[in-house]
Amino acid sequence: MKNKTTKLTVLGSGTFFVNKNRSSSAYLLETDNKRILIDCGPGTLMRLSQLKVKPWDIDYVFITHFHPDHTSDLFPFFMNIRLGEYFLEKNSMKFPQIIGPKGIAKFILKTSKNCELLSVRGWNKIIFTDVKNKIKLGAIEVETFKVKHVAFGLNVNAYAYRFVINKKIIAFSGDSVECPGLKKACQNADIFVCDTSTPKNQNNDAHINTSQIGKMSSMCKVKQVVLSHLYPYTDNIDLVGEVREFFSGKVIKGEDLKIILL
Repeated sequence: MKNKTTKLTVLGSGTFFVNKNRSSSAYLLETDNKRILIDCGPGTLMRLSQLKVKPWDIDYVFITHFHPDHTSDLFPFFMNIRLGEYFLEKNSMKFPQIIGPKGIAKFILKTSKNCELLSVRGWNKIIFTDVKNKIKLGAIEVETFKVKHVAFGLNVNAYAYRFVINKKIIAFSGDSVECPGLKKACQNADIFVCDTSTPKNQNNDAHINTSQIGKMSSMCKVKQVVLSHLYPYTDNIDLVGEVREFFSGKVIKGEDLKIILL
């Protein structure tokens, strides 16, 4: 992109339940000639191809946590670039930086070994970086916040991300319950892309519910909430209406390939 417009595209608005309309968690931020991918769940490569964006067009990848509905296309993403250098664009290939929870490089290396596709060790053109509290990407500032996400009794090493781009704030919850880190991530956000796995009056240790989303977004002075990470069982529930019971700002139900301009 050659202007100051920031574009957010919802690549995947779903969870493990992939279908033709909803793939798993993935989002594309485009701004200041940079493309940033947030999460890389199943279906991400297909959605990128629909936008005519190649994996080597991506500058940075941010992973919120290691669950497969957020990462299962990450190794294929890597392999597209690894093989693309060999077969397609040897002299013009761009190599992204992949940023995620501590151990992100080991995560990809283990995936490579488990798949019996030993393509990672010894090939260091893609940089893997463990998250830090603050990350500077040129004019783009990123803050990371540890969030609480417990799945099947295990505390997950999960993060929310807060991007400051041209004085606009775009926050991504990843998977999280209501917690201090999530509140800090979405404070004064122009767009808050939020895990919406759970309707109101339902509580668990894995995901925030719609009543909590509405109350927290109001308290944190969020301008617009994008509901995502949607399960099929909520298709007939008015999730937007439930959030609006406590939040007067704009609420959008995420859909794959939905574009939001800032």
